[in-house]
Amino acid sequence: MYLLYNLLIIIATVLTLPAFCLYVLITGKYREGLGQRLGFISSQTPNDPSLKPRLWIHACSVGEVIAISPIIAEIKRIYPSSCIVVSNTTRSGHGFAKKALKNVSSYIFFPLDMGWVVRRALRAVSPDIFIVSETEIWPNFLRTAKRLGIKTIMVNGRISIRSFSGYMKARFFVKRVLQNFDIMSMIMKGDADRIISIGASPERVLINGNSKYDRLADQVHPGFEEEMRRVLSISRGDKVFIAGSTRTGEEEVIIEAYLRFIKVHPDMLMIIAPRHIERTGEIEELLRKNSLGFVLKTELDKGKMKRDKPVIVIDTIGDLFKVYSVGTIVFCGGSLVPLGGQNVLEAAAWGKVVFYGPFMEDFLDAMELLERVGAGIEIKDADDLVETGIKLLKDPERLRSLGESGREAVMANRGAARRNAELIKELLEGNI
Repeated sequence: MYLLYNLLIIIATVLTLPAFCLYVLITGKYREGLGQRLGFISSQTPNDPSLKPRLWIHACSVGEVIAISPIIAEIKRIYPSSCIVVSNTTRSGHGFAKKALKNVSSYIFFPLDMGWVVRRALRAVSPDIFIVSETEIWPNFLRTAKRLGIKTIMVNGRISIRSFSGYMKARFFVKRVLQNFDIMSMIMKGDADRIISIGASPERVLINGNSKYDRLADQVHPGFEEEMRRVLSISRGDKVFIAGSTRTGEEEVIIEAYLRFIKVHPDMLMIIAPRHIERTGEIEELLRKNSLGFVLKTELDKGKMKRDKPVIVIDTIGDLFKVYSVGTIVFCGGSLVPLGGQNVLEAAAWGKVVFYGPFMEDFLDAMELLERVGAGIEIKDADDLVETGIKLLKDPERLRSLGESGREAVMANRGAARRNAELIKELLEGNI
């Protein structure tokens, strides 16, 4: 099966290479780190023999970087002289990692999953252990790491219901790939059951929770709220409707809901933060069509103007968590369309009740946690959002109480970072 997999990679490369090269030349995208993606990373990794152990930690994009940060802090507590190399797949994740992660020796782009590429990369980094955040299963990389005697572990592992059927169709191959993991540390029982069903050895599967809880609990700071209120010109008495991580097809619903909210609360503000800031232009056009005045956060960041419009569009990366601090009503996107949802815990950590659509397959643990205490509310359309939202706005004490219950639930579920770091220690020291 590896032969077929590699043959498909070669065919896909040959077919797409001309168009890819043209795209890079025209847009400049992917030019950064191209050499690293091809395995040429020797100059980016430290060779100091006193830095031990050597750990390669992969966090695909911004969300994974956020989740891995408390684990890195715990690793540094256990191994102060360790060498940590962090890799990312996306440019946004790479840029965010450089800003957000401390005590890291090197930041690189993850190599393409081709045999000769991953061999060069693994020999250059020469890690004692490879740690992947969430579920990144790269067949050639994992097999090569195993052959080179490198320990491998998955942390914050999850297999969503949405992706499960796809894995099951390729179970005959996925099962072989999963055998390359020494340990798979999953978020919840459902994730563990699903990864075992697609071929993981049960004795290698553990349940240790989600380190995002730890990071969120630690990151809630009054200074962030003060910063956002100052930059966005939002007073404590203002009612603010926030739609975070929105995707195509959701902004229309959000705008419809907002237009109905302001019939009851005329001074209500709205903040829209698209999942991909490249879509900012689309959102601007939708707002114009609905005669809604707006300002971009990048314009406010320059400090040359104050907000004088009712709508703010967040066109920056890495600010959404702080933005949630000023919200009154919060909707978390990727959930009204079948895309698996986004991390509702970021808003909940600030004591906000969180609304989301029916498609939350990728964040079932977070959704279930909030729903148990009444701080998570599923909606199917603008009618649901407006009806429930207005009821809560009429009862601010209930809104505050439910939000506080959600915040307490997030705080009570800390500890995954420490458990995963201890697991990494046991694996490194040969006790597993």
